[in-house]
Amino acid sequence: MQVNSINIFNAISAVKNVNAPKNGQHNTNIPKLSFDSFQKNNIYNAISFTGVDGKGKVKQRGMMFHISNLPATRSYCGQFLDPETDKFIDFLQKSRQTHWIMNPLFALGDDLCPYNASGRFSKNIYLVNLNELTKNKYGNLLKPSELPDDVTSPVFTLDMLKTQKLPRFEKAFNRFEKLDSTHPLKIEYNKFVRENKSLWLDTYAAYDGISKLYGDNWKNWPKDLQTLPETAKKENKPIETALMEILDGKLSDKQISEVMKDIDLFKFEQFLYDKQFNEFNNELRQKGITLILDLAIGVSRNGVDVWANKDMFLLDKNFNPTKVSGCPPEAAYPRTQVWGHALYNYDSEAFWDYQEASLKKMLNEGDLRLDHFVGYINRAEIPTAYKTADGRFLRGDNIFAPEEKGGMGIDFFDPDWIVRIDEKTNSLGENMFELFMRIAKESGKNPEDCYILEDFGPLAETEAYKEFKEKFGTDFISQRIPVAMGIGEHITAPQDKNNISSPQNIKNEKNIAILTGNHDLPPLRDYVDLLLDNEPQDINGENSPALFREFCKHELKLTEEELKDRDLVMKELMKWHYTRDNVKQVQTTLPDALGIYFRPNIPGYSNGMKDKYLMKTTAEALLPYWSRVFPKGFLERTDKSGINPGYKDLADNYIDMMNKLYDSSEN
Repeated sequence: MQVNSINIFNAISAVKNVNAPKNGQHNTNIPKLSFDSFQKNNIYNAISFTGVDGKGKVKQRGMMFHISNLPATRSYCGQFLDPETDKFIDFLQKSRQTHWIMNPLFALGDDLCPYNASGRFSKNIYLVNLNELTKNKYGNLLKPSELPDDVTSPVFTLDMLKTQKLPRFEKAFNRFEKLDSTHPLKIEYNKFVRENKSLWLDTYAAYDGISKLYGDNWKNWPKDLQTLPETAKKENKPIETALMEILDGKLSDKQISEVMKDIDLFKFEQFLYDKQFNEFNNELRQKGITLILDLAIGVSRNGVDVWANKDMFLLDKNFNPTKVSGCPPEAAYPRTQVWGHALYNYDSEAFWDYQEASLKKMLNEGDLRLDHFVGYINRAEIPTAYKTADGRFLRGDNIFAPEEKGGMGIDFFDPDWIVRIDEKTNSLGENMFELFMRIAKESGKNPEDCYILEDFGPLAETEAYKEFKEKFGTDFISQRIPVAMGIGEHITAPQDKNNISSPQNIKNEKNIAILTGNHDLPPLRDYVDLLLDNEPQDINGENSPALFREFCKHELKLTEEELKDRDLVMKELMKWHYTRDNVKQVQTTLPDALGIYFRPNIPGYSNGMKDKYLMKTTAEALLPYWSRVFPKGFLERTDKSGINPGYKDLADNYIDMMNKLYDSSEN
């Protein structure tokens, strides 16, 4: 989710009004602060000062990087089975990674945001590699001359992807239909359809076919098509049969035939994704790398899942959400976030069936990160209409308009919008956490190994959350971000248990994954610059730069002179993560491994040009959400000039560090 964090590093609020050094110079006139003064204030207990001289101790090591950010051959975004993807997999293997951490791979909407998918089951067909379709195993569905030009663009839009790939999918499908029924590809396809048709494929395909007639928002369709899933269920008919009966008389025979072709084309495209994804995933497994996939907590209110399962969501009689998802204001992002997903109806048995089916499917593909996990315990139920104290009704964005414009303000949040849902159960009497554990075991996995919880959100400081941690805490892997959320927090009260990401509290927990960063935080290098470029000032106040500087000196064992070398600070800080005794996983990002300023997503914005954290104004940093592609050969070249920088030296440095931490006898 876009931001689910507790007070993201008070350094940001502590230093944002401090004038940073000009022209990239570092502030070396820092008042000297004795480490004794930290001990006297009990700050020593806030961090476990153990040093970084030991060998790597963390057995599971993953790197977060969305495949779409990779370059590719004849594709605007990264894709399966591409030579550039293979190079990245080799980098993962050489740098001793055990996991590749993906953000969601669901089908995309216009915003390119995988956390706002139309549905949980259809996948992003733009990751399909067209080059593979020229091979014999695909029945030579495309000719090499029919492939798109090999043009690289640093950014892409959905329209660019559609223009590049959709006509070629259609051309390949036309040839696929003419293949003999005994062709191996046809046999594979028929198996895929049989295994998925009743679960999701027929319904999603019907939705796709109608969308090409009437648009993506099903609430703008004719009424009888809005209620098609209910009609098919009531009349006990296949959804495609019910659809054809409705369209008969509305459309000509030719138009109906085109709809049926679109339905079959959708199934073919999803089959191509499934086939190539499985081959890609098998290659990873053969190299000892496991995927960690991402289960987004919500889906689009206008998408296929809401259309097909209306009783599974909180909707009014016109099928509009009565409440939507979001997140309260917090220190790092002091405004109410309204994500806008329709909220699940936990009293609907259909919801529990849907949850179980989607979990089973995804656990078959890899381990699973549960996005915005606190939303399964306490969720923010933000109304779509709000009555003010003076009797006015505000709707949608107008609720959070500035007060001078008649709204309640961007930081308004009613405490009653936080609702406890952890006690909701299915027909078996299972709450959500018990369901998670059962499905993992039925899939042949241990829950404590395959579920990674994004649980460091502002809703985490609740009684319901504490009860969850006490009863189920060790049954799941919990994410923590010590640098972004821990060091520097609660300086005057270092034993405060609310700061779940502080190094001290991490030390006392079990089954923890510590992160150097994630998909929507500033990169680690940006935090380091913020902290070391600003003066410590008063030791008795909440001053993150002061504590971080002492952390670097006494924990990372760096001298004042060495603190001027940011590459060295980054290296020692990365090593610190991998030498924690009690940590199960270390999750890093490619930007953090390389020590660069690239950031995939700015929280709450769809455009990376708006960055409240004052990120460096580099080409890597200021580009739109999830549409930035690294240049070809970026792991093989060292020249960083121009718009196509190479990072071979940085990648080699990271590989060298990891090989020194983990000798050849360690798996």
